[in-house]
Amino acid sequence: MIELSLEAQFLIVINAILLVLIVILALNLIRRRRAMKHEKSLIPLSTSWISTFDYLLRSRGPNEAIIETFNRVLDDLKSYLRLSLSSGLTPKEAALTICSRLSEGAGQSLMRLYEIYEPVRFGRESVRREDLDDFRRSLIKLISEIKLWRSRG
Repeated sequence: MIELSLEAQFLIVINAILLVLIVILALNLIRRRRAMKHEKSLIPLSTSWISTFDYLLRSRGPNEAIIETFNRVLDDLKSYLRLSLSSGLTPKEAALTICSRLSEGAGQSLMRLYEIYEPVRFGRESVRREDLDDFRRSLIKLISEIKLWRSRG
């Protein structure tokens, strides 16, 4: 059996403690970088929602603008939250599932978008100017709520 001096034993213990601290710090750094990567990845997407809505409003009309923008919001949030939703889900079911992973304010904004989207998508009513303004306001509120939620989390 090898006997170590008291000084050698002390150095081994110190080195083991330092190694554990380095591993913990490295894991925290990796976790933070992943969180920052996810946080950054939604910001360009969310700002493109408004530009997509504006472009579609000019080029294809209000119905298509609401329908396509809402679907894009759902797709982007689904990807961002890493959800694998069944393709058989209705837009309402998908929105509710996504809402369960967001803050309360962001979830309310997303559901408001759905409330405007549903009658337009199923052709039950024509789009009024108030609906377009409300859709835009809800989209902006959703973006700000998501940014606030990500900064807290």
